[in-house]
Amino acid sequence: MRVNVVGAGPAGLYLAILLKKSNRRHQVRVIERNAPDATFGFGVVFSEGSLDELQRADYESYVAITESFASWNPLDVRYRGTTTRIRGNVFSGIARKELLRLLQERADELGVELEFLREVASLEPYLESDLVVGADGANSLTRRTYAEQFRPKLGAHPAKYAWFGADLAFPVFTYIFKETEWGVFQAHCYPFEAHGSTMVVLISEETWRRSGLDEMSEQESLEFTQAVFQDELGAGHRMLGNRSLWMNFPWIACESWHTGNVVILGDAAHTAHFSIGSGTKLALEDAIALARACARWKENREAALTEFEIERQPVVERLQEASRVSADYFASLQRYFTFEPLQFAYQLMTRTPRITHNNLAARDAEFVRSCETWFWSQAGGAAPDGRLVAPPPAFAPLRLREVDLANRLALAPVEDWGAHLRAGAGLVITPLVAVSAEGRIDPTTALAAELPQAPSGGAEVMVSIGHAGRRGAMRPRRQGVDLPLAVPDRWPLISASPLPYAPWTPVPEAADPARLVEPFVEAARQVRELGYRLLELDFSRGYLLASFLSPLANRRTDEYGGSLENRLRGPLAVLAAVRAEWPAELPLGVAYSASDLAPGGLTAADSLEVARRFRAAGADVLRVLTGQTVWETRPEYGRTYGAAYSDRVRNECGVPTIAFGQITTVDEVNTLVAAGRADICILDR
Repeated sequence: MRVNVVGAGPAGLYLAILLKKSNRRHQVRVIERNAPDATFGFGVVFSEGSLDELQRADYESYVAITESFASWNPLDVRYRGTTTRIRGNVFSGIARKELLRLLQERADELGVELEFLREVASLEPYLESDLVVGADGANSLTRRTYAEQFRPKLGAHPAKYAWFGADLAFPVFTYIFKETEWGVFQAHCYPFEAHGSTMVVLISEETWRRSGLDEMSEQESLEFTQAVFQDELGAGHRMLGNRSLWMNFPWIACESWHTGNVVILGDAAHTAHFSIGSGTKLALEDAIALARACARWKENREAALTEFEIERQPVVERLQEASRVSADYFASLQRYFTFEPLQFAYQLMTRTPRITHNNLAARDAEFVRSCETWFWSQAGGAAPDGRLVAPPPAFAPLRLREVDLANRLALAPVEDWGAHLRAGAGLVITPLVAVSAEGRIDPTTALAAELPQAPSGGAEVMVSIGHAGRRGAMRPRRQGVDLPLAVPDRWPLISASPLPYAPWTPVPEAADPARLVEPFVEAARQVRELGYRLLELDFSRGYLLASFLSPLANRRTDEYGGSLENRLRGPLAVLAAVRAEWPAELPLGVAYSASDLAPGGLTAADSLEVARRFRAAGADVLRVLTGQTVWETRPEYGRTYGAAYSDRVRNECGVPTIAFGQITTVDEVNTLVAAGRADICILDR
């Protein structure tokens, strides 16, 4: 087989090595525009376990690479004048130039033809070969040439970053977070040789502009950034530059990775944010998978390339999603700068769902025990006496006004909630209890006056009262969601505007906001008379009060429509009136949809403003939900998918939150509450 590989980065060189090793008769040529020793950046980092595939694929290059490693076990988090060390995070670093040199030597040893300083302006001269491989990086000519076939999706992360080096070896992988007059500067630092480290510096675009970095030369930028981190570098040490330009991280994903005899891999096909350190790892694993598929299918090129895609795309997509979560975390880090150092470090470590409380405990049990003890003491639990360890965070108590919850676990909505009071959760939330007969979802929806007396013992019960609005007069949901009752059985519907919830549902009348307050106040009074101590107002999921909040459902032109301030009038009037009726010593919650998950819906900024206004009007806890404002909502379900919304509301608005959304284990609850992403979690049963 004749193979032309465009690009002599790690992906291109390693693929050439593996193809030539599998069959010495292959004619493999690698074409590179730069000189052999030309590279940008400084070091490459590998996590524990990421080298297993390399060891199996080509033991000779594996030995050469690992013998050049700088390795370490713990990592340090430097924040607010403290250093928190977390063990069990095995990493290894190598100079990028050294990695390329070793791969070049191995390729040359096997007989790969290496051509450097050759500019590839067109792929046309190389297409006569059996296989053309685009390993030409994020700015791939190959991808651009066949954009119609590869169908790339391109984007850029809003934060700015630059690759620097340092003339010292940090002792371990080190995160540095510095508050400056211009904003937060953060550096991700790792050693790659005895006297050198990589420093990837990340800042927001606002900080980049406020500091004047947007107008500085490369040298001026280097000197400025060094001054920011001089204390961490120490006297006599300096930062190093190598095309250290500020840029936005490019998001690249392609629907297809091959067409005809052309295939792309590595950054040409996909990128993963550097904060999870997997770009080079992914590229090398792509090379392994492609070489393996070519060896298996030999004469059937299309089968080999198809198998390569089928094997690698799901793996890459999962890692890309994790890298997006990680990138968003570092971009929003400012919201956590009120955290104590232990919790800050804990949240940093658990920023993606890949690392949970149990996983972190397996890495560093002492660190996790310290976090548990700190969390328990902050929650008001009795301090361990030195002979006992604190319980896990999910089982820490929580006080809301004068009501104490035994733990952070919640069940909701629970149809037969009385049977779940002793299931172990600290809180049970009822399904929507209608404030009037016209406010029912379906004929089986309970009214406040129909509730039993508040039970004694077991979990606390939070009664959720609301009005179904245009989602009312439906059949019971066991028969299907949002299926209207037969015409003779329906009752009149109201909503913010006369818009049906779905094309097959009845058109409601426009509600009179002044007539909404009293039914809620009366229902709250009835709930309290029955002995319940926790009340929630349901302003979520397209129900009546939610329809006032969302521009998708509220098309009014009076003082209750238009601006967010106007759309808030009705819900805030209900909240204020119920708060005045509900005893001051008892907590009042609000359930609201933090995102409509539909184009033209509530913006992120408006969502946070809604949360702040609810808090100011007397809400003690917010159940942060998403979607269902309109029937077209199409949420992306995944592990703990709703937690990100809870996190944002809790830490940007300063209000306790209840998180929901595919939270299926106590381990996940431990992780979310210890990391400060929620105060209570609904356990998905």
